[in-house]
Amino acid sequence: MKRVTFFAALALLAIVPMMPQSVADRLPLFQKGKIRVLILSGQNNHDWRTTTPCLRQLLLNSGRFDVRVNEEPTGMTAATLAVYDVVVLDYNGPRWGPTAEAALADFVRSGKGLVGVHGANWAFSGLVVLGDHHVPTGVMEPPWPEYKEMIGGVWSDQPPASGHAPRHNFLVRITDPNHPVTRGLPDSFEADDELYHNMHIAEGLHVLATAYDDPANKPAPSKTPAVQPGKWPKLDMNPTGKDEPMLWTVHYGRGRTFYTALGHDVKAQELPGFSTTFIRGVEWAATGTVKEPEPQFRSWAEPLPGSQ
Repeated sequence: MKRVTFFAALALLAIVPMMPQSVADRLPLFQKGKIRVLILSGQNNHDWRTTTPCLRQLLLNSGRFDVRVNEEPTGMTAATLAVYDVVVLDYNGPRWGPTAEAALADFVRSGKGLVGVHGANWAFSGLVVLGDHHVPTGVMEPPWPEYKEMIGGVWSDQPPASGHAPRHNFLVRITDPNHPVTRGLPDSFEADDELYHNMHIAEGLHVLATAYDDPANKPAPSKTPAVQPGKWPKLDMNPTGKDEPMLWTVHYGRGRTFYTALGHDVKAQELPGFSTTFIRGVEWAATGTVKEPEPQFRSWAEPLPGSQ
């Protein structure tokens, strides 16, 4: 009998290290009083190897957040996310599988936050999976319909086809000055970015800012990707002549999503307009409020003097 008990105890000891830590056990690993952020990255047709560190540094420089990065979301579970307040998506790649996808949907639905940056709304849309530098992989996957509801809008090759004209400088105008993300800010800011158009929008989306997609900014014919089955879909890269949504929010279950169509690269992300709205958007998605916001646009590429 003692022999059985001894081996049973050994088996229990072998299992205990494999059990996930509780949220209470993990909280002391984060800075007290700061919003806990998990950035999901590791695949993107944009340069995630530089944009993810930039996003992380913007958040840290604000002094409001403690940030971790996961470059392999495929293995994500509910336990992975349990300790965080908000997830930031700098991800555009293959689907993660049912466990990881359910974990994120349940996380947001339960009252937590989600933030999508730029190409994150190409992901899971049913279009070809793109590799580094926009190279089509030939991988075609079915769309994840719930993702569209969470992120608010996705790319599509169905009419009206999504796209963007050549990168350029343009003005982003705030259309809701009373939302916590935009409250107290000047009514416009400059962007140097790709101006996404014809995103396929989910119900319940609330637009915070738009930009005019100037018809004069047409791509050269040689720059328009040719339709290739299993590779490039039929997109429309011509400007629309309309005000296109750049910043928006979504309520999903009890949770909150903030999406910015801006942030193509580090240069775009370090501009004051992107930087300020991103910082505010992450705080709002995590908490539903923005405490003592900056009264102007500023770049968070550098911390405030004396803050570190």
